[in-house]
Amino acid sequence: MEQRPYVVVTGAHGFIGNHILERMLTADLEELTAQQGFGSGAQVHFRTAQVRFSQQSSPPVSTFDVWAVDLPESSVRSTAHRFAQSSRVRIVFLKDLLAALNSAAVPPVAIIHNGACSSTVERNPAVFAELNVGSSQDLWNYCAQHNVPFIYASSAAVYGDGSKGFADLPEHTARFAPLNLYGKSKLDFDLWAVEQKNAPPAWFGLRYFNVYGPFEAHKAGQASLVYHGYQQATRTGCIKLFKSNTAQYTDGNQVRDFVYVKDIVKVTMHLLGLALRKEKPALLANGSGCFVNIGCGQTRSWNDLAASVFSALSLPARIEYISMPENIAGQYQNYTCADLSTLRALGYTLPFTSLEEGVREYVQRYLMRGL
Repeated sequence: MEQRPYVVVTGAHGFIGNHILERMLTADLEELTAQQGFGSGAQVHFRTAQVRFSQQSSPPVSTFDVWAVDLPESSVRSTAHRFAQSSRVRIVFLKDLLAALNSAAVPPVAIIHNGACSSTVERNPAVFAELNVGSSQDLWNYCAQHNVPFIYASSAAVYGDGSKGFADLPEHTARFAPLNLYGKSKLDFDLWAVEQKNAPPAWFGLRYFNVYGPFEAHKAGQASLVYHGYQQATRTGCIKLFKSNTAQYTDGNQVRDFVYVKDIVKVTMHLLGLALRKEKPALLANGSGCFVNIGCGQTRSWNDLAASVFSALSLPARIEYISMPENIAGQYQNYTCADLSTLRALGYTLPFTSLEEGVREYVQRYLMRGL
């Protein structure tokens, strides 16, 4: 049987990776590679997957197969079951990935690497060295050797307390000081990447800001406040927020750049299209890739987020402010805001989902339905 084009998605049973996997199952290779004219504002459009309700029309046939890659222990998650029966999905454990790639008849169309330890409270450096740095280096080297585009998850955690700004240009990377081991591991790989003479033909390190959206329950304590706020509001009528740990902000008015996971997917697909079309915007004149901030480019407070949850539930807002745990007080980001200059220079022109709109959809279409 002829080998169909395939894309490797690591972290496929995780939060963002599962959304990427879903989109790839309805992506059209010809559509991705047919768009012309960088800078014209043209966007790649994707058909919406109908994966939940049998009465809806069947999704179109994808031109991709997908290798869904994750750790063995992730196979018990509900996200691992969403597409497990698809004939277009091949389940591969991370430890077996390189061997599987080296024995495949052809290389993948691209590798989208979202697999990582994303815990901001993990204290074992070896975990990050293996999962966040070592595996990323292995996949980078494979992509460089086999001429495969590489898109991977970095993080806004590399920016630390924000005092050095949020510019994603490679020459600024060395000046940042992350506040935890997770952020340090992401920065360590970013620094390694810019030093490599052998690079994939196209690569993008995506620095996610505060992402929220469906199918994040398995993250437990690391899930977004939208998820936890929904649980609290529906059970107690109250949402708990951390008191401020600085005189600069009043309680609940610390601000973050909140981004809806579906916007993450749209940006990823835009960048994948650039890579597959072999477009090289002026920004990449001296290299094959760059770091890309993915946030809304706007700050909103935790009070705003809580209010959005209450509004989506049609409940009166009631907030209780609690002391910040000691284990995160010293590494807490009171302010984040994505500088979107690079993303816009790469031709992405779509607006981002507002906090109110994203929270309303997440709460009403997913959480209220038990999804």
